[in-house]
Amino acid sequence: MENNNWNKSQENEFKKIIKKFFDDKISDALEGTKNPLQIGDDLSGLLKNSDKDVVKIITPRAVRKWASARTFPKWHKILKNPQMLIELREIGKSIANTMRPLAGNNFALWVAAILNRYFEQQNIPLKALTSGKVRNALAKEFIHKVGKRCVRDYKPDIDIVLVRVDLDNKPIAIISAKTTLAERIMQTISWSRYLKIPILLVTAWETFEKGTNRERVQELDGVYACNMKVKEYGNIKLFSKIADDLKKLVS
Repeated sequence: MENNNWNKSQENEFKKIIKKFFDDKISDALEGTKNPLQIGDDLSGLLKNSDKDVVKIITPRAVRKWASARTFPKWHKILKNPQMLIELREIGKSIANTMRPLAGNNFALWVAAILNRYFEQQNIPLKALTSGKVRNALAKEFIHKVGKRCVRDYKPDIDIVLVRVDLDNKPIAIISAKTTLAERIMQTISWSRYLKIPILLVTAWETFEKGTNRERVQELDGVYACNMKVKEYGNIKLFSKIADDLKKLVS
């Protein structure tokens, strides 16, 4: 939660400073060049070489915006140390890069745990599997069934397999469990066009208020959001409503 160390005026000033920094960078790079397009060939290098200077601009803003009044004096000491500023950025990147896969992997496990508890309570002959022979066999089978072109790099997005425990663990649906729709959503939709088995999507943070994904996911057999702010539309529903749809799979 933001604190009172940062206000709208300071945010506007920050935007001006960061804009000027990048404007100056490209202006300096273009200065005297006979072929501007050649600068474009290595814009990634220009961005990379701007890294340390950008950190010095954005880190003080982040600290003032998010640090509490109690810890701000300690953060202020870090801001005065150039080396610690750079290290702080790397530490932040490491945390973020670790959190993303952890959140994604555990989200699928949580969804499976919830479903399995529900199946047990309601005596529904289904089980949600996130690993094992059935899931692995299904993945291998689908690699060779993408269609006429057999696109092997389109691996099936199988986070969870729903099986009928009363039919020798026969797979009856695939669930793609994603924290955000930035994670391979188009791949999931592409696979749904080729597979006969139902493809369901469960997402954590997407609310489907607007945007192209709101229409895109209508191709799937069901979309369920673990988010009370979801804007239900078509096959997009709150997660708890998955119950009625799953019951149809065993009826």
